[in-house]
Amino acid sequence: MVSSVLICGLVGWKALNWRSGSGSLQFPNQPIQVVVPYSAGGGTDTFVRIIEKSIAANEKFTQPFVILNQPGGGSTIGGRYVMGSRPDGYRLLCNNDALIAAQLAGIANFGYEELTPVAQLGTMSLVLIVREDSPYQGLGSLLEAARENPNSVRFGADIGSPAYFYAKELEETSPGSRFNYISTGGGQKRYSHILGGHLDVGIFSVGEFVGYLSPEGTPKDQNIKAIAILTAERNPGVLEVPTAMEQGFAIENGNSYYWFAPKGTPQAAVDKLREILDAARQDPTVVAELKKLSIIPDYRVGEELDRYLQVKKESLKRFAVNPPSGLPDFPAWVVGIVLCLAALVFLKYGRNHIKTSDTDSENSKLAIIVVAILLTYVICLQLGVSYVYATIPAIFLMGINLAEWNKQKLLPIAQLSILFSLGSEFVFTVIFSVPLL
Repeated sequence: MVSSVLICGLVGWKALNWRSGSGSLQFPNQPIQVVVPYSAGGGTDTFVRIIEKSIAANEKFTQPFVILNQPGGGSTIGGRYVMGSRPDGYRLLCNNDALIAAQLAGIANFGYEELTPVAQLGTMSLVLIVREDSPYQGLGSLLEAARENPNSVRFGADIGSPAYFYAKELEETSPGSRFNYISTGGGQKRYSHILGGHLDVGIFSVGEFVGYLSPEGTPKDQNIKAIAILTAERNPGVLEVPTAMEQGFAIENGNSYYWFAPKGTPQAAVDKLREILDAARQDPTVVAELKKLSIIPDYRVGEELDRYLQVKKESLKRFAVNPPSGLPDFPAWVVGIVLCLAALVFLKYGRNHIKTSDTDSENSKLAIIVVAILLTYVICLQLGVSYVYATIPAIFLMGINLAEWNKQKLLPIAQLSILFSLGSEFVFTVIFSVPLL
């Protein structure tokens, strides 16, 4: 009786997620996972959390954004994770120009073309930073030194990072200039290396620069200075810093934030995601927070975004380190591995089935059936079958086989499979806000 009531309640909850009379799911009907391919506390993570808080506070959107940090591989680990996800709109990637740079540097064998661009939301203004007592008090003196003594100016930029490509563009504006590139890691390390005299210059966002800047009166060998901003116009947060264009060098660049979904995500889901992000960017709290971080609140979608990404990639392509290779078909690999495992299990237990007694033979047969059901279940999830619709038959078939197809146990096993599937989805998606994909 209790199980029947619970099942009715869960079925009713599930039905509420369906459009009235449409026969299709209302998107989103579960939390949306946002993969940030960097550690918590970094620039991209901070940006995403500002957007996430706005979405959570908006009563119009009933499903939250759940942030998952997956750092490593120059942002490629998180990117691969999203590309291998089901194209249903419930898992997104938020990254910056590192996605383009990693491909052009040969670090990643994929780019934005293997994803569905949802929106560009926000661009970081970038500045060139030196120690305050540096001999390079302007972009002209810096590039003159790099031209007269190639490889003498130590530039903090990891090979394959956006900063590396922007620095290569700087070199191009002053023919003959060559920087000595030194990999240092994140902004905090670059800042420490500049203060310690191990680097001559580095690229930072305006927000980072303002955060690292020491109070007026600090000894010059213990403070930093911005000598140029790379965007077309001066940034309100650092109005005293001239642009590269103003100093006579034709470079205009910013590091943009992009939101991507897996390739093949339905247009209806993409449109809804754009609606959510568009509402968040117009939130006065978000506008104030982005202004505080000196992030330009620009917004592009659709064909305009496609053109922007293409132009950005073409502008950096001439500095590519290695030609990118093709992207492996990860779902096909997963299915292939699962099928190989199934074959191994069958070979092992199949031999036992032939050689052993009737009882052992039946046990071997049962083991083969259960393993086959589990492997089929994994393949179905990998191919995009809904969690509930894959889990209910998997549990039922395993249970009824273990019960040796006892008719009296059909109803309890059916109830258990429905209760477990719907119940686990309810617990994880509603209580813990974890999407089951």
